Amino acid sequence: MRFADFAAAHGLIIRDLIADGRPHRVPTTDHPRKRNGAYLYDGRTGWVQNWAVHEAAIAFRPGRDEIRPVEVPRRDIQAERRREAERRAQAAREAADIVSRCEHGTHPYLASKGFPNEIGLVDTDGRLVIPMRSTDDYARVNSVQWINDTGEKKFLPGGAAKGSVFMFGAGREHWFVEGFATGLSVREALNRLYRRARVVVCFSAGNLQHVAALFNGPRYVVADNDASGTGERVARATGLPWTMPPAVGDDANDLHQRAGLSSVVALIRDLIKR
Repeated sequence: MRFADFAAAHGLIIRDLIADGRPHRVPTTDHPRKRNGAYLYDGRTGWVQNWAVHEAAIAFRPGRDEIRPVEVPRRDIQAERRREAERRAQAAREAADIVSRCEHGTHPYLASKGFPNEIGLVDTDGRLVIPMRSTDDYARVNSVQWINDTGEKKFLPGGAAKGSVFMFGAGREHWFVEGFATGLSVREALNRLYRRARVVVCFSAGNLQHVAALFNGPRYVVADNDASGTGERVARATGLPWTMPPAVGDDANDLHQRAGLSSVVALIRDLIKR
């Protein structure tokens, strides 16, 4: 039996098997939208764990009886979790230091997105810095996203992305988006409609689905209309009222730049009226 088949037999969904000898979190057949499983594979031996059905990890060793695999001590996974927590804590300290050393200013990326006068955080290398703050404690910076003049984006290695957000505005309403520029366009449209609302930048579709469930009150999603359909699938999965630009490949900022802010206003107004 191959390792991939062994993992599948235990309910793990591994789309791209990584044989680097390190643990990786993956979805399972009983929880396909969560990373409720883990595996480690070095090209020959490894282990799998499905937290819904396993008390401990199950070892894979070629030549052994695959039906009755040897259990890996629970402390292996616990040790990996401790190391991961340490990496994230170190990244959070580094992120806070990066943010503290930034200056406020305009940025070419913001200008290219239609916001030449928008003030953001800029580091010593001239990159725009977006603090990725904790939903548990917004004062805490978990990580950062860098964006250069051409729009190339990079995240701080080791930083916690899940549960990290950047927010504009204040109010009981929460509007969830993926990207920073999308958030700016949605903020402007809401201001045009005189809505007291908070725009929540989630940085990815997967994190948007996670974060949207953490807030109370009126909530809406402005999804990206990407060719893969991920934005729409995630928006539907939240169970919240949602909308997205009509053209495939567009996010709200693309619509803003191509057809004007009034088009984004109309998109949001139509959603509110439903």
